[in-house]
Amino acid sequence: MTYRIAVCDDEQIFINDAVAKLKGQSEQCEISEYTSGEELLDSSLDFNIIFLDIEMTGIDGINTALCLRERKYDGMIIFLTSHTEFMPDAFKVKAFRFLDKPLDDDKFNEAFTEAKQEILNTEHILISDRSGKKVYLKLTDIVYLEAYGDRTYIYGKTGSVYDTDKPLKYWKEQIGSEHFYQIHKSFIVSYLYVSVILKNNQVVMKGIKQPLDISRRNTVPFRNGFFDYIKNMQR
Repeated sequence: MTYRIAVCDDEQIFINDAVAKLKGQSEQCEISEYTSGEELLDSSLDFNIIFLDIEMTGIDGINTALCLRERKYDGMIIFLTSHTEFMPDAFKVKAFRFLDKPLDDDKFNEAFTEAKQEILNTEHILISDRSGKKVYLKLTDIVYLEAYGDRTYIYGKTGSVYDTDKPLKYWKEQIGSEHFYQIHKSFIVSYLYVSVILKNNQVVMKGIKQPLDISRRNTVPFRNGFFDYIKNMQR
């Protein structure tokens, strides 16, 4: 698995330290570096784990984390700081861990190992795209899937598109039916991202400009399934 990781700190020496520790792991990591909360918030936020300094110039780590959660980022946030008095605020934003600076090797490795296990414990599917890249994608991060011949495009909530060499039937079995419905021979959509079901047998998905077609025989079952899903979510 490739872990997508961000390290955000306004002091390059601490970024370098964290990055060196991550590169020493056996797992493959795609690491992005940011020197301010503003830079991080301007990114795609397509990260499994964010290592985030609390005391930064400009927007601090706590307020950066608040913005992340407001934008529905649900990945792991591991705070880095020299002051433990920030711990109560850190847990308000559902921080996964809290590491003291300078970073201790054993504590850093322990936090990273536990974060990886937490990621694997949630509902994910392993995607291998046509370039050979492998990523774990949360089911709740999938907006819809589109068949294209014997291939399938998987569209993520951050705008990422994965071109896979597996047919739509294969992915339908992988993702199950709890969050998804096949509205057409070419489309499977996530109930989570349904914005509007149109009267002309189309559905608008959140973040997607082009409406998707619903086959006539699936229009009523899909509409009923969507409303049942919303009711269950509100319980």
